[in-house]
Amino acid sequence: MITKIFYSLVLFNANIKYNKKNNYWFYLDYIEENKFWELKIIFKKDNLYEEIFFKHIDFLNEKIDKNKLKTKNWIIYWNNKQLLEDVYSTIIKSDIYDFNFYKDKTFYNKIPFWVVLTITSKCNIFCYYCFNDIDYDLKYRNIRRNKWLDYWKKVVDKLYKAWTRVIILTWWEPMVAPFFWKLLDYLKEKNIFVHLNTNWTLLTDDNLEKLNNNYALNIMVSMHEFNDKDYYNVNRKWLEMTFWINKVPDRFKHMFTDKIKQLRKIKNYKNIFLEFLTILVWKNVLNLEKIYEFWLNNSWIEFHNWQFFRLYATKNNKWASKQLMELAINKIYLLNKKYWVNYKIVDPVPFCVTKNIDRASKVIDWVLSDAHNVKTIITTDGYVQLMSAYDNNFWNISDISIEKIFNSNFVKKMLNNWFLPRECNNCKYKNDCKWGSRMDANIINWSYDAWDPIGDINNKVVY
Repeated sequence: MITKIFYSLVLFNANIKYNKKNNYWFYLDYIEENKFWELKIIFKKDNLYEEIFFKHIDFLNEKIDKNKLKTKNWIIYWNNKQLLEDVYSTIIKSDIYDFNFYKDKTFYNKIPFWVVLTITSKCNIFCYYCFNDIDYDLKYRNIRRNKWLDYWKKVVDKLYKAWTRVIILTWWEPMVAPFFWKLLDYLKEKNIFVHLNTNWTLLTDDNLEKLNNNYALNIMVSMHEFNDKDYYNVNRKWLEMTFWINKVPDRFKHMFTDKIKQLRKIKNYKNIFLEFLTILVWKNVLNLEKIYEFWLNNSWIEFHNWQFFRLYATKNNKWASKQLMELAINKIYLLNKKYWVNYKIVDPVPFCVTKNIDRASKVIDWVLSDAHNVKTIITTDGYVQLMSAYDNNFWNISDISIEKIFNSNFVKKMLNNWFLPRECNNCKYKNDCKWGSRMDANIINWSYDAWDPIGDINNKVVY
């Protein structure tokens, strides 16, 4: 996480990357993260490669040398004095590049550092696996009235004040919002790192060029297909609704090929980090071998990560079964070993869904829950939800400050494991698996501290 934020907020804004004149150093697309408090940045000038090493002050064991160059948070080590003078003057002296977005890890347990903004309920396609009807009926999403730019700028201001430094634009299609580009400009102005989750259809040549030249951001593309026929079947409902049944133009039967062409181009855009997202519905789990084989045997698309998501319970009761999740865990584990990768299920799944609980611990990472089960979601209507409790709108951001929300009893309970089911108390893995989805527990069992419906108490591993 810190490497992409460092690049986006520091090097990109400082215009280091493409400063390739003979008299200047430029950033070489390489940041080595030894630990989350140590960064090594590689620079190049002509045929010479040099590095600057940053170490976070909070984790220093040695006494700080008075003569060392430093910022408020980092001590800087170097070998090449000229490199340091060139780069330091550009990215270090100004407060905006002083790395104040990064603090001790415990700091983030009490703030909404990562926030999801659902800036629109509209989407230009209709995916059968979409679980966003948790808030709105998909049939009516495109005729709803949404908030406008001024509203979202005020929301961003409130979040920034509360220490939000990463915003995810996701759910439905954020690029259809009429103010999308102006909001990106505002987030860049505020020095907030952006994740854009998209269905890819609006990643046209012009839009890719615009994203690359004006922003540094992460793009996560939904990936549920492995050939043209499969893509057509996955999206058949949308295509037939759009073009009338049985009248889908032939060119739309080759959309997967078009998707490949566009994603291939991202490899040439150095300011865009590409990731994949796959929801673990039955069709995807059964075809995981084909999906892995297609993407990992074709190096012409360069993606940095692949995240798998559990299918949550919604108004239509589309929740994952124990058998499905156990199969997904076993397949991902074996495929990761086969292809020498380390892709994870990144949202809450109880390890005890499978008897091979140690294998589950290697596959379920839950990066969405660095702050102990609390990542903030702002809905299209301005309501505040929590990642594992987004079956409920708890507050409206217009009525209460984000600081008060995180000091509320409910959030404090979430942060302090209050909702741990009693059956989990003596489990060896309770602090790693985060006891599954509290949302599904509430929907199915009417309580946030109930047992996750896909968990299996008989599979627990006790101390």
